Amino acid sequence: MSYTELRIDVTDSLPAEITQGQRLSIAVWLFVPDVKKLGRKPTIISLLNGGSYDKRYFHCVIPGREGYSTAEHLCALGNIVVLPDHLGISDSSRAVDQKKITREIAALANHAAMTEIYARLQKGTLHPLLPPISEFLKVGGGHSMGGMQTITQQAHYQTFDRICVLGYTAIGVHLTFNGQVVSADPGPLNDADPDYWLLDRSGVHESFHWGDVPADVIAYDDTLLVEVPNVLSKQSITTGIVSADAGRIDVPVYICLGERDVSPQPHAEPSYYKSSRDVTLHILPKSGHCQSFASTRKIMFDRIDAWIRSIPA
Repeated sequence: MSYTELRIDVTDSLPAEITQGQRLSIAVWLFVPDVKKLGRKPTIISLLNGGSYDKRYFHCVIPGREGYSTAEHLCALGNIVVLPDHLGISDSSRAVDQKKITREIAALANHAAMTEIYARLQKGTLHPLLPPISEFLKVGGGHSMGGMQTITQQAHYQTFDRICVLGYTAIGVHLTFNGQVVSADPGPLNDADPDYWLLDRSGVHESFHWGDVPADVIAYDDTLLVEVPNVLSKQSITTGIVSADAGRIDVPVYICLGERDVSPQPHAEPSYYKSSRDVTLHILPKSGHCQSFASTRKIMFDRIDAWIRSIPA
């Protein structure tokens, strides 16, 4: 399935101290379904990748294998799918001073991008195959660091009608090493840290992947590695950083965690979304942190679509 590449200029929505005279934009891949499948009130789903990844996490095209693209799967079910790169990551713009791009600023940039995308969808200018659509369901989701950004964005800017938090925790990120679950909290930010860093994936295979994930799939996953802004990366694994924001979210929430994932108490996660009246916890069997590579991944793909459709618009 092909996608359309978009660049959404978000400069005018950001503070001048962030832009510093520079034009900043969010890079997006847009997946458009068969128009006949859109229905009366279509769904547009935005999915944000986690740390050390870019938008390819949700559109994995592995040589010799099929069915690893979340975006293709959800699009085939009739959803419009949007894959943005966070500000400062991969094809999106880097700021002059990337350390000023906190989770709140990155979320503001993505909110601005999605607001423009929604406006184009209403006008019929988003894609040649899409007519003007006046009403649609706005769904936001993210994996890992993208989960942090989804929570932050919804709490501060109310971009979405419902959200999906995949492989993230409102408690505090924990990783598995040699069978032991340990906190990943990095401590306070340090001005001496570099703007960007590159994760050594070899040390996190146990946390990221269940034991049945084929070696060539893990090898492909390692090729997706990109530099991550140090501030966003550290914030994403700081204990309790989104606990208060989760409590402000009042839309339906779908939480999906792998059987071995980053939450130290999976069944406690729903309690953090105290303003939402509809919270679903799904623990995906035989899955590590990266559900999109799990042998059971399609259970999650289908569950996301079914969950969206199960809640009255």
